[in-house]
Amino acid sequence: MSLKAVQSLTGRIILGILRLLQLVLACAVIGLYGRYLHRATQANEHADGRWIWAVVVGGLSGITAILYSLPFWPLRFFFIWDIILFIFWLTVFGIFAKLYMHEDAEGNKDIKRMRDAMWLDLVNWILWLLSSAVGFWYFWRYRNQRTTLTGRARENTKF
Repeated sequence: MSLKAVQSLTGRIILGILRLLQLVLACAVIGLYGRYLHRATQANEHADGRWIWAVVVGGLSGITAILYSLPFWPLRFFFIWDIILFIFWLTVFGIFAKLYMHEDAEGNKDIKRMRDAMWLDLVNWILWLLSSAVGFWYFWRYRNQRTTLTGRARENTKF
């Protein structure tokens, strides 16, 4: 096996682990915030838009992580969506950090869960920053590469 094949395999494994982490943490955030949405629904109260936004961002992130893990997706231009999700997670973290960063739990399990969810938002934010940076690097490095998909491939000539 050549060095390039090993590097390619290593890169795919690392990106696969990154996408798996993004999926797992998105599901965790959906579960934590979804619990409070469910509680509001059971009490016939209006659901807070902040929790709805967090669940929507978690859902978009989970779907994106699944789709990006499929082997047939050409990921060259999708780093832009990673940047958008990075901004969404930054917004979610900012909202809940403002609410719960300086809140003292004092035995209140709900506040403790919300603080845990806030830190998960931060980790999601960092993971999407990392994947958008990797995607941009990949795009920048291979932007002029000749491929059969772009129609700019060279004929199979040997020098």
